[in-house]
Amino acid sequence: MPEGPSDPYEEAYALVKEKGDWLGALNVLEKGQADFVLFLVYYDLKRRGKRVRPGPRPRTLLLEDRPGKIAEVLVLSEGTTVRPLEIAEWSRLAVSDSHDPVVAVVDESGGVTYYEARTVKELT
Repeated sequence: MPEGPSDPYEEAYALVKEKGDWLGALNVLEKGQADFVLFLVYYDLKRRGKRVRPGPRPRTLLLEDRPGKIAEVLVLSEGTTVRPLEIAEWSRLAVSDSHDPVVAVVDESGGVTYYEARTVKELT
């Protein structure tokens, strides 16, 4: 999904940033069938001055932290059940795409906490 006026996440972010229009942002997200929890992480990162765009896998965003350094952010909600093997497989795929895997957990009040997510290899 390209970033720009047709991107519901960017359009919603612009409404909130420029006009403080959260209701308008919610309408844009609903119309674009965009995920609100994903938007909360998108908003948090953009507010911090980061370059963010939709990611290659479900519930993911790509974050260009520094030139040539891209993190893939898996967005989860507090209370959502996710199997550890799902996170490990996602992390493996992110690393295979040369992305640094990061998990973002959105709590019930909308706060976001970020965790580095690396798979650990068994030492022999």
